[in-house]
Amino acid sequence: MKISIVAPMYNEKDNLVSSYTKIVDELKVSQIKALRLSEDNSNLKIIGYTINQGRGKAIRTGIDAASGDIICTIDFDLSYDAPHITKMITELKNNSLIDVILTSCYMPGGNTIGVPAFRLLISKTANLLYRFAFTPQIYTSTCVVRAYRKDAIKSLDLESDDKEIHLEIISKLLANNFKIKEIPGTLKRRTLGASNFKFASHSISHILFFVQERPFALFGIVGLFLFFLGLFSSVVLTINRLGLIENASDSILFKITSPSFVLIIFLTSFQIMSVGFIGIQNNNLKKELFKIQSKLKKK
Repeated sequence: MKISIVAPMYNEKDNLVSSYTKIVDELKVSQIKALRLSEDNSNLKIIGYTINQGRGKAIRTGIDAASGDIICTIDFDLSYDAPHITKMITELKNNSLIDVILTSCYMPGGNTIGVPAFRLLISKTANLLYRFAFTPQIYTSTCVVRAYRKDAIKSLDLESDDKEIHLEIISKLLANNFKIKEIPGTLKRRTLGASNFKFASHSISHILFFVQERPFALFGIVGLFLFFLGLFSSVVLTINRLGLIENASDSILFKITSPSFVLIIFLTSFQIMSVGFIGIQNNNLKKELFKIQSKLKKK
């Protein structure tokens, strides 16, 4: 069995030698041959481009070039240390029914050490949100530390150029009925180099992807809220017209409630919920297209 390690790298000059050495040492422990870092090392492929095009593009480029029966991806700063590689490989070798291993610091048994509180809060919130986006539920959807069987990952037609790649892969794996398993891992704060974390772009991309995966979670909730608001307004309007409460017409609540207001609220609620139902149909169609893309790519 051959193993391929895909490690996207950008601004990682401080980690270059130490990370490569740790990965190679870890692979040697599992009796996989690895030669020293050198220009004539036939086991080391260096693939790159002069302009940074995002993590997703780097991972897609690495996966396309990888030839291993198992393809592992891992952060080059080794915020998840090298032994996670052999743990994932062992899980796949011991269970032929599993196609993909995800490493999770948020599942029972997982852990985080020294990660900045704000970044950890954003990450936890995003991954908690995605537990409601994917079926079966996944504790950590945004982590790069994964091991794929070659046939599974190479069958996907991947498009993302940035960190949405991790979510796209899970979505397309599940659409094609590949089996995913999570194992606990430990995320540590990086000791060298600078983080590329950007709050605004990450937050927006997470929200947009969640809406794509679970459109009714947004439009349905808003629509139902407006529907019940319409019902409440109808009761207020009825009370006002029948004069069931003395001096009710002097209240601001009763003054702003009119037949037109109630009608607009109901119409808006139905329109928004309709968008949610259309989103569900589009999402189902998208998953069917994922299956067709994978079949075509295999051929």
